[in-house]
Amino acid sequence: MAKPRKGASAKADAAGEDGSIHPSTKETFDELADRVAKAEPRRGSITQPPPAWEPDEVTVGFAMVAEPSGELHELSEPTLLATILLAVEADRRGILNRVAAGFEEEVDAVANLYWPFLIIHGAPGGGTAIFDGTGVWKRTFRYTRMPEMEAVQPLLDPERTPAEHLARMKALAPHFSREAGAEVLTVEGFLPLDPPLLFDVLSQSRFRSDPQSPHAGFLPARHKLDWYDEELQRMRQWLERFEVDLRMLAEVRGKVDGLVQATQKRLDEQYRARQAEGRATVEAAAAAAETEITELEQRHHAELRQQLETIRQARSAAAHGQAAVATADTLAFRATHRRGDAAPHQARGRQAQATIRTANRQAEESRREMEKIHDRQRTAQERALDKVVQLEERQAQALAQEELFRDEYGAAASDLLQSLDGQIAARSTQKNLLEGYFLPLPSLASVRVVWFPLWMATLRSSKGLRQVVFPPMQVRAGMGIGGTLKRLFGGIVLPLEPRTERFDKVLRPTMEEALARDPWLSAATQELTRAADVLVDPDVLQRLQEGLGELRRQGWITPKQETDILRSYTDRLHRRAQRGGPTIGAVPTGARSEIYPTDASAPREPPGAG
Repeated sequence: MAKPRKGASAKADAAGEDGSIHPSTKETFDELADRVAKAEPRRGSITQPPPAWEPDEVTVGFAMVAEPSGELHELSEPTLLATILLAVEADRRGILNRVAAGFEEEVDAVANLYWPFLIIHGAPGGGTAIFDGTGVWKRTFRYTRMPEMEAVQPLLDPERTPAEHLARMKALAPHFSREAGAEVLTVEGFLPLDPPLLFDVLSQSRFRSDPQSPHAGFLPARHKLDWYDEELQRMRQWLERFEVDLRMLAEVRGKVDGLVQATQKRLDEQYRARQAEGRATVEAAAAAAETEITELEQRHHAELRQQLETIRQARSAAAHGQAAVATADTLAFRATHRRGDAAPHQARGRQAQATIRTANRQAEESRREMEKIHDRQRTAQERALDKVVQLEERQAQALAQEELFRDEYGAAASDLLQSLDGQIAARSTQKNLLEGYFLPLPSLASVRVVWFPLWMATLRSSKGLRQVVFPPMQVRAGMGIGGTLKRLFGGIVLPLEPRTERFDKVLRPTMEEALARDPWLSAATQELTRAADVLVDPDVLQRLQEGLGELRRQGWITPKQETDILRSYTDRLHRRAQRGGPTIGAVPTGARSEIYPTDASAPREPPGAG
């Protein structure tokens, strides 16, 4: 598409990303319409195929039929034409349209157009980029800016202590968790990957066929081919930025991970060394305490024996004293009874009582002293044990502090690594999303353009123009109960349905919305639809009658419906002729200047043939 192709539509100049015409073209819509109108759509006929295609262009078939042998061929042109015109009529007469609009629409033009998908080779990784040349779809890609990487350098200094590393990691985790802003790359012409409409389009590229329509119109691309090469170069640059960022982040993450693992290993070794040192210190202290307790027990045992001896002696003295008192009392009684002198005996008794009191006091004092000795022994033993316990407490606190530090260090390291992983994951996702549009397509290695077939109808009313899109079709498997009900109520079941669900649910409404809101695309398609309008073909009624007859014979329409549709289009074409529009057999606007032969028996050759 870098050079004009024989029979191909001219390509449009650059346009803005918002769908408007780029100011640099300095081209009004009237000028654009005139330029498109002068484009030469490729033309063939029923009996004569269009001119030979360029070898690097592929045209996709619109309605393919699979034979039992597996061979594919397109539905016959008259049957396809009749089906499309029936579909246009059904859309125009749709009850919902009539109720909602409140006005009658008239068919302005119906044409088979070809949508250009540009195959740009040389994408990164040897892939292929596919652009929708008309720019209906746009894809926005993000590039998250890199955070300042210089902030990591102090962390990687091996001379810093683990505590300094911890403080730095706590500061770096939010630094890498925050997004430092983003840049946006908007690529015009990328089909969406979700839903995967692009793959549905690509899957149809194997249904290759030359256009059957005598007026096959080829839509212009919105930009020149150089523009798509420049877009591809921009995407290459973005992918290179992603690669550089990912390598840098992977390198930094590897260094941080290595530093963290080395520090954690050193902390683990220190922890085990402190545990071993603590156990040895406690065991030595326990042995010293045991020795001290043994010495205390020996010393206190001697003191206790001494006090026990004192108690024994006191109790012995008390026992002798009690015996002396009893003896003195008896002797004093006897002396009194005998009228003798009892005083010496009484004095002896008093002296023995004093001895008893002194012995009892000494025994009590020894008992109290023994209690004191026990208390001193217990206190000394506990003091010796306390030394060991306090040492164990200090060791336990030190180990606990180290364990808490190790846990805090590990959590900070994990947060930092997760922040780096988040940066890597975000960039990988963004890179993969952009890279995912570069596909390995060896089957299209020599192809530059895939022409994607659409049938389009322009309907005119007092409210303006409305454009209807029919995507590539496939033969309906069967009529089913829905078709039966439609026929009972006078409706028509068409033998074709969209080839994939996404063609019906995504491609068709997206294109119709784009035609409604995009002035450039609307002007281009309207003019080209008029230029390739099948309703001005000289034999359109003959082909329509042939196609309707085939549909009637296959049971898709009734004879009355066949007659009504044929009469409707006959009257419509005559009304158009009376209003001054193109008549049957006249050359439509934008077609070549030659006149098609009106005699059905005359050989039909494309304009310019021979």
